Amino acid sequence: MATRSTYPKHVEGPGLAPTRTGVERARGILKRRRERSAERKAARLVSVRNRRKLANWLRLIAKTAVDRDPIRRHRDVLLHYRAAAVRTDLLEIAAVLESAHNADPTRIEALHALLANGSDSPLYNARIPFSELEATLDYVRSGL
Repeated sequence: MATRSTYPKHVEGPGLAPTRTGVERARGILKRRRERSAERKAARLVSVRNRRKLANWLRLIAKTAVDRDPIRRHRDVLLHYRAAAVRTDLLEIAAVLESAHNADPTRIEALHALLANGSDSPLYNARIPFSELEATLDYVRSGL
């Protein structure tokens, strides 16, 4: 003899599809999380520590651009002739970057991409035209 089930047939649980309000709530949570993450990233980019680090990086590139040691230049991935051509611009941006109080995060992100991304940066990739390097530096300088 079979016993009757004590569980009701209509049970809402994690196995069932979420209701429309649940989906909307989840989208709202994700949206707020992405917004907070973007705000934290922007705050990190314009922090004094990050700006000082980028300025030191710019000065290092300007210094190595005029390095006369052929062995060191041969092993380095930096395109020295391009860095030497924009050396004064790099030093100027470094000076402005350290003293800027309200720098635009998108400009600082573009500068970081120029310095860090070897495959897409005109400082490291000879296939990218030199005019793009000048355009990026003008873009960064205008936002500082």
